[in-house]
Amino acid sequence: MNAPLPLPHDYRSQMQAKALAYVISHRDEHLSDPDQLAERTTCHLVHQYDVPLFLAPRLVALAISELPPPTSNP
Repeated sequence: MNAPLPLPHDYRSQMQAKALAYVISHRDEHLSDPDQLAERTTCHLVHQYDVPLFLAPRLVALAISELPPPTSNP
């Protein structure tokens, strides 16, 4: 029996995309403290989009893992 294919725009991927957008727009504010950025992003998902607190940190971690590596400035 085949497992159903995940929908491209399911809840998890939508909320992960929201987390990624927040991280990208606020990462310059937290260059020295990435943990604070993760915490702020988690709070943003919980308060703005009613993401359950048990799920939000995982979505934030996945979003942060999608960030491209920082470029070095010569």
